[in-house]
Amino acid sequence: MELILLQDVANVGRKGDVVRVSDGYARNFLFPRKLAMASTRSNQLFVEQQRVRSARRKAKEKEKAQERANDLSKLKVALSAKAGEKGKLFGSVTSEHISEELKKSGYEIDKKHILLKEHIRALGVYSVPVEIYSGVRAMVSVEVTEEKS
Repeated sequence: MELILLQDVANVGRKGDVVRVSDGYARNFLFPRKLAMASTRSNQLFVEQQRVRSARRKAKEKEKAQERANDLSKLKVALSAKAGEKGKLFGSVTSEHISEELKKSGYEIDKKHILLKEHIRALGVYSVPVEIYSGVRAMVSVEVTEEKS
C-alpha cells in the first residue's frame, strides 16, 4: 500500500514522504495512530501545499530571527562578580547569568541557546555566541567587572 506520512516514523520515512508499506502495517499501526494517510492525488496536493506554507513560514521566522540577531549583536551585557588576585573570579559566570541579564535588557533568551564553551572564570570582555534560530547566531559582548564590596 502506498501512503503519505504525516509524521516521522522510525525505519519507514520522514513527514511528507510517499512510502510503500504492507497493508497490515498501514491498517493496524499507521492509520489508527494518524501517522499516515492514503496516497491519493488530492492528498498529495494537500501535503505539497502544507510543505509550501511551512517553507514560507520558516523563511519569515528566519528573517525575523536575523533582525533580532543584528539587534542583539549591538548589545553589551555588563556583569559583576567577586574576584581575587589577578582578576580570577570566585566562582564563574554561566550562561544562566547571561540569560538573566539579557532578560533585564528585554531579550527572552533561554540559557540553552547561549553557547558558552566553558564558564567565564576571569574578569574581562568576552564575545559569546547566542543561537536565536536554527542557523542564526548573534555575538553578544559580555563584560565581567569586579564587584565592589
